[in-house]
Amino acid sequence: MPNPVLIAIDASPSSTALLTLARRYCRPGEHELHVLLAIDSTFAVHDKPAPYTAEELEEYPAACEEQRLGERAVAEAVEQLRQAGFSSQGCMLAGQPVDAIVAKAQQLGCELIIMGHRHLSRLGRLLDPSISAKVIDQVGMPVLVCAA
Repeated sequence: MPNPVLIAIDASPSSTALLTLARRYCRPGEHELHVLLAIDSTFAVHDKPAPYTAEELEEYPAACEEQRLGERAVAEAVEQLRQAGFSSQGCMLAGQPVDAIVAKAQQLGCELIIMGHRHLSRLGRLLDPSISAKVIDQVGMPVLVCAA
């Protein structure tokens, strides 16, 4: 049975570096890659990908667009990994990124989490602590952090 690895992405171009790392350090057949994008609850229109109603599009245009962008990022990441020969699945969860990443990794019994790192100043870190540092503090598994 392949070992699960969680790749926590966002919808930014830096997600490409995370997929490159996963392809470099993981092996098809040996690892099953799970792509996760955690979306802020205020932008979560649906729990799962679904068509938007006219009412939702009118009342929550920014949230619908944000969720569409996230869904597209997950789908594209999963497709890239499948084309590279990996068994891969993806999901988008609403909530705080740290909570979503930790819960999903524990649920899957992951052997590794691959995630990004934001380059913040010391003041920025005081005001908005690092997500990757919080994940590292909460999980009992290796975390590979890409500072791209």
